[in-house]
Amino acid sequence: MNDKKGCKERLIEKLEGEHTKKAERKIADYFLKNFEKTLHSTLLELAEEIGVSDASIVRFCKSIGYVGFQEYKINAALESVPAPKLYNSSLTAQDSPSEICSKIFSIENSALQQTSMEMNVEVVEQAAEDMLSARKIMIVGTGGSSIVAKDLQHKLLKIGVFSLVNEDKDLQLMTASLLGKGDVLLAISASGGNRHTARVVEIAHGNGARIITLTTKAKNILEEQADLSLYTVSEKTIFESESFSVRLAQLAVVDCLVAIMAFRNYDRSLEAMSATRLSTSSDKE
Repeated sequence: MNDKKGCKERLIEKLEGEHTKKAERKIADYFLKNFEKTLHSTLLELAEEIGVSDASIVRFCKSIGYVGFQEYKINAALESVPAPKLYNSSLTAQDSPSEICSKIFSIENSALQQTSMEMNVEVVEQAAEDMLSARKIMIVGTGGSSIVAKDLQHKLLKIGVFSLVNEDKDLQLMTASLLGKGDVLLAISASGGNRHTARVVEIAHGNGARIITLTTKAKNILEEQADLSLYTVSEKTIFESESFSVRLAQLAVVDCLVAIMAFRNYDRSLEAMSATRLSTSSDKE
């Protein structure tokens, strides 16, 4: 397929194609009629709305030349939204550096306040208890969420709690296959719709591991298998997973989780913090 073709052109070709299957025609028709809406919907939401499986949508996106649904959304966004609006919906090309900085701080403060107001502290507390009592803790996140996963691993280590974080996708799947009853998997995804992360969750869940998810507050495929669901709230943007506010809110929830864990076992945490600080002190002289 010609890579220069736009999303709408590909959708029209699929809709009018002689050999297009009934389910594909149904998806193409919905995508064309609801082009903007698809950019702000999760895979699961669209599947329910159209009346097909999420796997059918992924296969459809592949059939029109994309790696999957996420790549389709990115290309559709480029086609439908003016370039200055892609970075953040409140920023414009006419903004001065001062206005850009002011808007960014306002957006991020709003995300933190909304997440704080929506946070179920009892769920965060239970997540902390589950992680403290776990035999093994695995943390998984891909793309921008991998930054949050590594940050959490670093903070947990400082309070004496070991966790497993792999950036290689095959290693993530392999590690999940070795989890079992008494272990915890914390899955981080901005949209909650990352299919690879969902597969990792599916494997760990099938082996009896306890599943905790950290996603934005919308119906998603990860929370379907979660024992506990933690949420962030942020401005809805097309490039949701790359949003400043999403990442900041995720880090804030992680900080709450670690702090609760640290104070639950204060003496051990204090001892671990002293030991880890001492171990790296010579490198800072």
